[in-house]
This record gives sequence, C-alpha cells and structure tokens, in this order.
Amino acid sequence: MKFPIASQKGLWQQMVPDWLYSLPNPNPTISALSELSKKLQNTILISHSQSGIFPFQTAELSTQGISGIISIEPAACPAAEGNLTPYTRMPVLILFGDYVELSPRWAPRLKACREFVQKTNQAGGKAEMLVLPEIGITGNSHMLMQDSNNIQIADILGSWIEQRSNKQ
Repeated sequence: MKFPIASQKGLWQQMVPDWLYSLPNPNPTISALSELSKKLQNTILISHSQSGIFPFQTAELSTQGISGIISIEPAACPAAEGNLTPYTRMPVLILFGDYVELSPRWAPRLKACREFVQKTNQAGGKAEMLVLPEIGITGNSHMLMQDSNNIQIADILGSWIEQRSNKQ
C-alpha cells in the first residue's frame, strides 16, 4: 500500500460532505466547466472520483475548448451504449490504481469504464484505459495524488498530456 498511513489524519481533515445528491439539476458545475473551457481554449479537464463524470458531461454539452479528458478513478463513465460522438473528438484517459477489482463497489465501475473505452474507440475515438497494476505499478489507493508515488503518477499524466495536447 502506497498511501502514507501516518498521514491518514490529514486526509480525514480534508474531507467534505457528500453533497452530490443535493446539487440542483442540471448540475451547475457542468455549464460552468463548459463556459470556462470555451474561454480558456485547448483545455484538458481532469477529474477524480465523484467528480469523474463531470468532464464527460461537459463534453456532452459542448466540446468547444476541450482538448482532452483525464478521469482518475471515476465513480462513473458515460454509458458505452450512449452517444459517444463528443468523446471521439478528443483524447480521453481513464486511470485506475490498485485493488479496484477486489471492491464490490469499484469493480463494476472499472468494468463499465473499460466498456466505454472500447466502444468509444470502435466509434473512432482515442480513449485509453490505464490500470496501474497492468503496467507494473502496484499498491496505489483511491487517493493516488496522496500516495507515496504521487510524483510518478503526476509524471505519467504530464507525459500523456504532453504527447496528446494540441500545440497552438
């Protein structure tokens, strides 16, 4: 396990209430991300966990200004049988750490994301699934950015962005 157990207290101090179900419908975050992407242009949207679906929902609203999506251990991916057109217009990376397949809660999410990647690519997209143990990186928790190898993970994401970003 790469999560620094001695720092666990600090993790709990950063927690916020789970307010996903109290958000208005439609979620204002999606339209705000869309507007920000349009203003900034050439934006890579990065999300984690509960917010994992937000970049996908933003691209569904409009792909303008979005040049890529990185979703780290998303709680959900778009439906593999849904409209995949927005995701064929940009590179997509979905990253999972270790132990996911051992979890009754997370294993179905990993499976659904694998199906999304497969179907997106069949539709002409450039989606990638990166499961760290499959490339020899083991021990990562759900909080990859706080694990002891977080610089290694950041380097992987940075390289992905550098290799796929639109140079303007």
